[in-house]
Amino acid sequence: MAEPVKLRLGVKTDPIEYRYSHEWLFRLLAEEGIRYVQIGTHFELYQLPDEFFHDLRKRADDAGVVIDSAFTAHRELGGFFREEPGYEQVARANFERYIHVGGILGVKSVGSNPGAVMRDRMDYKAQGIACYVRHMKELMHYAKECGVEWLTIEPMSCLAEPPTLPDEIQAMGEEFSNYHDQHPESTAQVGYCTDIAHGYVDDCGEVVFDHVKLFEAAVPYLYEVHLKNTDAMYNSTFGFSEEERQRGIIDVDQFRKLLIGYSDRLPVQELAGYLEIGGPKLGRDYSDLHLETSLRQSLRFLKESFLNPESAAETAIPVRGPELALGGSKPISDKQVFIAPSMMCVDALNFEHHLRQVERLSVDMLHMDIMDAHFVPNMPMGLGMLEQLRPKTSLPIDVHLMVADNDFFIDLLTDVGVDRISVHVESCKHLDRTLTRVREIGAQAGVAINPATPLDTIEYVLDRLDYVLLMTVNPGFAGQKMTPGSIHKIQECRRMLDDRGCFDMPIQVDGNVSFENIPAMVAAGAANLVAGTSSIFHKTGSWRENRNRIDEAIEKGLSERRQGAKLS
Repeated sequence: MAEPVKLRLGVKTDPIEYRYSHEWLFRLLAEEGIRYVQIGTHFELYQLPDEFFHDLRKRADDAGVVIDSAFTAHRELGGFFREEPGYEQVARANFERYIHVGGILGVKSVGSNPGAVMRDRMDYKAQGIACYVRHMKELMHYAKECGVEWLTIEPMSCLAEPPTLPDEIQAMGEEFSNYHDQHPESTAQVGYCTDIAHGYVDDCGEVVFDHVKLFEAAVPYLYEVHLKNTDAMYNSTFGFSEEERQRGIIDVDQFRKLLIGYSDRLPVQELAGYLEIGGPKLGRDYSDLHLETSLRQSLRFLKESFLNPESAAETAIPVRGPELALGGSKPISDKQVFIAPSMMCVDALNFEHHLRQVERLSVDMLHMDIMDAHFVPNMPMGLGMLEQLRPKTSLPIDVHLMVADNDFFIDLLTDVGVDRISVHVESCKHLDRTLTRVREIGAQAGVAINPATPLDTIEYVLDRLDYVLLMTVNPGFAGQKMTPGSIHKIQECRRMLDDRGCFDMPIQVDGNVSFENIPAMVAAGAANLVAGTSSIFHKTGSWRENRNRIDEAIEKGLSERRQGAKLS
C-alpha cells in the first residue's frame, strides 16, 4: 500500500491583483505560517521584463515563502480554440513567454485553462481541441528546456471549455501521459490542477456530474488542486469564513480523505492545494480592506481541514533555536564561525516580519545595537525594542552597548533576558566592575574595542570576559568601509588571547563584514560575524542567497586559516 500523499497548503495570488502588493501577501502568509504561493497571471505579465520576475522571486525568498506554481487567472491563453486570424499565434507566443517566466520564478508547474469555444461555434470544438493538443505537446518540450517540471490543466464546468466531462478529462489526461511516456527525457509532464468546486450542470439546470465525480475522474493525472467554496449550482465561488461555510456545499475534509485514499493512484507523492478566491468587490474603499480578514479566516480553516497532521507540521515555517550555551563562552556545537545579523539594518516599521525572515536563515543570534546619541551620534533603537523582542524569539539576543553610561543601561537590562552584552572599553569608568555586573545579571560579558584603541586595554580584564568585540569601522552607522589595519588587529587579538591561554575566547567583528572581507576576517581569527548591509542584507540578492554567500565566504576563510596553520 502506498504511503499517504503529503498535502501542502498555499494561496493563489488572484485576490491581490490591482489591489495589494506581492509583499503584502507574502507578509500575511508568513504570519499565518503558509509557505507556498501560486502566482496568478495578470495582463502585464507577458510583457514585463525578466528583471521583474527575478526581483519577485527574491522578495518571496526574503519573506520565507516559495513560489511553487503559476496558473492563469483569466482565459487569456485560449486562442487555440479560435478561428479568427492571429489568435492561435498570439496564444502560442504568450504561452511560451509564460513558461519562460515560470522558469525564472523557479516554479515546478505552469498551468492554464485550455480555452473556450465560442458558443455560436460549438461545431469547432473538436478542431480546437486538436489544435490545443498539438501545441501542448510542443510546449511540453519547451517547458522541459525552461526547467519547468509540469504543465497543468484545469478541467472546467461547461461544455464550451474542455475538458469538462469525465470522459473528456480521462481522454486528455491519457493523451498527454502517453506522449510523455514516449519522450520522458525531453518533455515536462502534464497533469491536472483540479478545482474542488467544479461540477457540471446542463442547460436545463440539472446537476449531471457533481464536484466529487469530476474530481475523481482527474485523480490518475492530478498534480495540484484549487481550493474554494461554491453553491449547489456551481454558480458563484467564495472562501471558507464561517459565514461562507454555512452557505457553501464544499466539504474540504471529504476531499482530504479522498486524496489520502487515492494515494496509490496519484502521480505524485506530495500535492499542493491553493486557496483560489477573488476576494471582496475590487476597487471599493468599503470592500478592499476586508480581503485580509477573508484570507486569514479561510487559511486558518484550511490548515485544520485540508492538511493531515504530518503535512501541517511540515507547513509550519521553521524557526531555528539558539546554539549557544548561554552563560558560558563555548558553543554547544562544533561550529567555528557564528553569524549575528545586525537588526538595526531592517525596516523598523516591519520589524517582526523581518525577524521571522531572519529566523529562517539559520543564524545564531540577533545583534542589537543600543546607542544613546552621546557616545556615538546615532540612536536607531532603544530598550523598548529589546523588551518586546525577547518573548518573540528563541534566538539569543546579543546586545552591543554604544553608550556613555554603561552601568545605567545594564541595570535596565536586568529583567529583559538578553543573552550577551558588550560594553565599550572607551566609555567604561570601571571596566572590571561593569563586566562583573554583566555576568551577575546572567549574560555573557564582552568588551568592544574601537579601531584606534590598542588591545592592551583589556589585558587585565580577560578573566571577566566571554568574548571580544573588535570594531572594524567607527561605531554608530551602517554602511561604512572597513578601517585600515582591521585584519591585522584581528590577527594580533587572536595571538594575544592565545598567548594568555584564552584559546576558546571568540572574537566578534562588527563593521563592513562584507562578502569580500569575510574570508580575510575569518582567516585572521574572527569567530562571530555581525552581518549587515554589506552581506546578509545586501540589496543585490535575496536574504537566503546572501546567507549562502556568507557560508561560502566563511568556508574560504577557514580554508585560508587551515593553510596558514600548516605553513606556521
